[in-house]
Amino acid sequence: MDIKIRQGLVSDASQAVPLLLSAAEDLLVSVFGNGDTRHTLDFLTHAWKGKYGQYGCNNHWVAVVDDAVVGVITAWHTKLGPVFDRASLDSITTFYSLDDAMAVLMRNQAVAVGLTPPSATELMLGHVAVDSIARRGGIGRAMIDHMRDYAIELNKQALVLDVQISNIAAIRFYQNVNFKEQSVNGTFVRFVHALSG
Repeated sequence: MDIKIRQGLVSDASQAVPLLLSAAEDLLVSVFGNGDTRHTLDFLTHAWKGKYGQYGCNNHWVAVVDDAVVGVITAWHTKLGPVFDRASLDSITTFYSLDDAMAVLMRNQAVAVGLTPPSATELMLGHVAVDSIARRGGIGRAMIDHMRDYAIELNKQALVLDVQISNIAAIRFYQNVNFKEQSVNGTFVRFVHALSG
């Protein structure tokens, strides 16, 4: 299988956004859809097409096999800056009414309490998902390897990520690709993978 990893494009939305949602569906639906999956997909599509910010295509990489997007991943570091923050906020305020945007931000903040941002020496991975028909084909590992190379380019010392404690399949996958449990914070497990140049 020939797997190509590349930066996300606006035109990937119809294939990439459902994968993005599947990375943490319960959490994303509770924050952005207030229980409504369709509304969450609509928001994530809007944000993806906005290009910038936490859910924008420019901040995601996709795995492509035979011209089909079969995987998605993102990464954060400490130097994303105010443009990233503004774009993330803009994706919310241009999609929701003022009252709904405030409610989304409050729900998001309640979740963020359980998450620790990366340190200056870490690259944090997120939104990791592989299409169910393509699992066990090396796609997840290829995306992790790609991000490992990216982290080394950025002179990072470790990859980190947070996984919901209830996501046993993801926990097993990360353990299989040499991530080690670092800590538990609320409903999340922090995993770390040390890098050597």
